[in-house]
Amino acid sequence: MKKTALVAIAAALLIAVTALCFAGCTEEWNDGSYDLSLPELEKITATSGVDEDGWYLVFEDEFDKGDTNSDDLEDALNASTVFGEVYKQKNPEDFERQSKEGIWTTSPEGVRWESNDADKPEQACYWCADMVSVGDGYVTVRSAQESDHVCSQNKCPQSGRFTSGIETRAIIEGEDSEVANKGQADDLLFAQAFGYFEATVRFPAAEGMWSAFWLQSSGMRKTGAEGVDGTEIDVYESAFYRSRKSKMGHALLWNGYGEYARVEGYIGELDVDLYDGEFHTFALKWTPEYYVFYVDGKATWASRAGGVSHVREFLRLTVELDAGDKWGPHGQKIGAFKEGADFVIDSVRVFQNEKYERYVIDDSQFAGELDLGN
Repeated sequence: MKKTALVAIAAALLIAVTALCFAGCTEEWNDGSYDLSLPELEKITATSGVDEDGWYLVFEDEFDKGDTNSDDLEDALNASTVFGEVYKQKNPEDFERQSKEGIWTTSPEGVRWESNDADKPEQACYWCADMVSVGDGYVTVRSAQESDHVCSQNKCPQSGRFTSGIETRAIIEGEDSEVANKGQADDLLFAQAFGYFEATVRFPAAEGMWSAFWLQSSGMRKTGAEGVDGTEIDVYESAFYRSRKSKMGHALLWNGYGEYARVEGYIGELDVDLYDGEFHTFALKWTPEYYVFYVDGKATWASRAGGVSHVREFLRLTVELDAGDKWGPHGQKIGAFKEGADFVIDSVRVFQNEKYERYVIDDSQFAGELDLGN
């Protein structure tokens, strides 16, 4: 699990990148060297085959069948997942497990960020599954500062800042869980290399917090092949509440979070208020050659940074809270967390392209040790 040191490293790197960009970079990603077009996927259904461009549905989830008022949380999270027939045929063993166990679980229980002020331990941020609920067709992640918190798994203190998220990686429990969850023994419920990934969400509109839709691989901490053996892909991070009508950030991180860490980030200027209380759609087209990022169907960044990951990655939709320093990703001063706001997930869709599949490389093919720093 990433600790406070990671915040300092990542923030410093992203500040440097974005400061350099604002100092005079050109829109090189928009110069015609990338295919920025959005795949035409609306006619592809679970039962349709591969379209003429090679696309087929992997899964879609509208979270419209589960309800934590009547179901177990894990059951409620996984009650609505619909897999495509082509995916089932191509991945029978994975699908057999996924159909029985589901693909969604809550983010790792326990401390997410230690407080930046030793005299104010209550400013620490915790991920707690009790902050996640399913109902009325949505997954809702609640955030709050509480002095009487009750944790059903007994992994959180009574006082602190609490939030959570959902992801497609089961969390390793036990004595070695902190090391295991850094990639040595990830239990991937669902992971995919390349394709199109889309989430429709409503941001938490409050200071001192941000939500994110990101992909991560088990081997992104390896340092031998740049980002080809795994890259953290931040489809979006909503750290721009104070400049709410104009900005959104995307980022790529590889070689882990220690001394070898590398990052490329981009802050795009938009003409929409993403904190308007409406749902907005964030997407990634990940090809073997580059990444393209989209907000509400419009391309907002593209990059080849790190050489492009060629390994399977799992999905994460999470919320982070200020731990006392008032800073967020992309070098943004997000303010102090005081009153929480809900992060609401409406739907998630994933597609694959047959033309990309032969370029997938298994994690085990890459030599090198994991950098477990931070």
